[in-house]
Amino acid sequence: MKNTIVARRYARALFEFATEQNLLEEVKKDIELLLKVIRENKEFRLMLKSPVIKSEKKKNIMKDIFRDTMHEVTLRYLMIIISKRRESYLDGISDEFIELYKELKNIVTAHFITAVKMDKDIRMQVIDLLKKQTGGEIEFIEEIKEELIGGFVLQYKDKKYDDSIARQLTDLRKDFEVNLYESKL
Repeated sequence: MKNTIVARRYARALFEFATEQNLLEEVKKDIELLLKVIRENKEFRLMLKSPVIKSEKKKNIMKDIFRDTMHEVTLRYLMIIISKRRESYLDGISDEFIELYKELKNIVTAHFITAVKMDKDIRMQVIDLLKKQTGGEIEFIEEIKEELIGGFVLQYKDKKYDDSIARQLTDLRKDFEVNLYESKL
């Protein structure tokens, strides 16, 4: 809980500053890059969370990695975060920043999980239905999980619709566990 509150505050500060300076798109690209590096590079992630590595060393590493690819505002922001010893929150801060951006642009992330690859026509129909339902643009993330057996699971915002065969089988098993005709003597 505390991590989320800290991350949200720092993300909002960067978001508001980037908006004021008309740099929102550039900063968003930088934050996406940072998030990608954090998620794909275990050593980088460990360096950020390490209490042994000094702040100056972390600042130098960040400058070496991102000097040529990030906007000056984003890089300076990262230096402030490291100075405040909040670098271990950078993944959460980045996630929160992206969420603020999506909220501003009315972008809804929808996770669609199926057992087999979806046909393009069906995919477009689902996206169109979601656009009508949410009134926003749809970021559609498709995932294949064979353990669903068939059907699909759709998640967006705080909604989840599970019409998978695996869930139906689980429900059926639960129904059979209750024996209505068992003698109570």
